[in-house]
Amino acid sequence: MQHLVEQYHSPDGLLTFKVERDESGDFCLGFDGYSWHTHADILASQSGLAEDEAVRRIVDDLLDGRAIIAIARVSGRIRDVWVTEELVPDEYKPDDETIEFRFWDREPVA
Repeated sequence: MQHLVEQYHSPDGLLTFKVERDESGDFCLGFDGYSWHTHADILASQSGLAEDEAVRRIVDDLLDGRAIIAIARVSGRIRDVWVTEELVPDEYKPDDETIEFRFWDREPVA
């Protein structure tokens, strides 16, 4: 069972980012209602930081506009939301899918 640790709502009300922790102590981070998520151990292995520090970094980067958010829409409806470092559309996406790259405050990525 997951326990909510932190929850943030984007200024435009479109996104909710959650940090949850299970009984084993594993952190799971992701956008509420969408499939993309990551875990503290993955973030730690990618960054070289301790798990708690890696979680804090991604949350701070997201909220402070240093992390890029990708929003995939199919026929105008959001299909998935994720944090990305690359502004590359999915080469296997459906023909009617669009991907918006933005920051937490809704500013588009230049």
